[in-house]
Amino acid sequence: MAHPHMDLRDFPETLLRAREKRYALAAFVHCSVVYSGRAEATLGRGDRLLILKSDGTVLIHQPESSVPINYMKAGSAITVEEVEDHFLIRVANVAEKSALEIELFRVYECIARELSDGQKQDLSGHERDMSDWIRDNPTSMGDGFRPIAREEHTDVGFIDVFGHDGDGGFVVVECKRVTASLTAVDQLRRYVERVSAIKGTKNVHGILAAPAITPNALEMLLSYGFTYRKVDAPKRHLRWNAQQKGLAEY
Repeated sequence: MAHPHMDLRDFPETLLRAREKRYALAAFVHCSVVYSGRAEATLGRGDRLLILKSDGTVLIHQPESSVPINYMKAGSAITVEEVEDHFLIRVANVAEKSALEIELFRVYECIARELSDGQKQDLSGHERDMSDWIRDNPTSMGDGFRPIAREEHTDVGFIDVFGHDGDGGFVVVECKRVTASLTAVDQLRRYVERVSAIKGTKNVHGILAAPAITPNALEMLLSYGFTYRKVDAPKRHLRWNAQQKGLAEY
């Protein structure tokens, strides 16, 4: 249902029909907004993008910013009533104890249609991705490093990467996708001590792999005789190289 330059009087029927059929609706409108809930907020008249999703989620976007200026969560009830020369859209969410009143003065364009999307977002850049990368690039942990297992279970947690150092010793690698802190070093220490007890040897070395490490954490790490390796979390789906030159640089 596409309605360019829609007559304001036709909009309520389109909105309610979209809600009934669980369609997604997007409309460029001129409106004012009043929100009541955990706080009270009033937004004067202006041009905005109104979005209704099939689950009852309602979003109001101003011309700038990726964040909606107002929104109501899924499960909201929607009613429309005529008020003098415009319409009042009431959105209520009982579970959230909140309400949104949208005074609608003009509809520039509107489209509503059924959307089908059953996909889940595939995230990358986690510790698991780092341990996969270390497994495939073992020399990043030292020339003699040979991985044996990933996510090795112990009674104090899961070791990200477990392996040999090439000289008969064991190696425990702890991965952090963000700047490593004192907590990460302490966690690595506990893993090393546990492996040492299980294997009956003190020839166990710890490596902390992270994109960065705090000065205090590095000092503690070195005091234990452990090693820090700079490793950035792989981003398999990255489409833009942050170091790529912009047009202004040429």
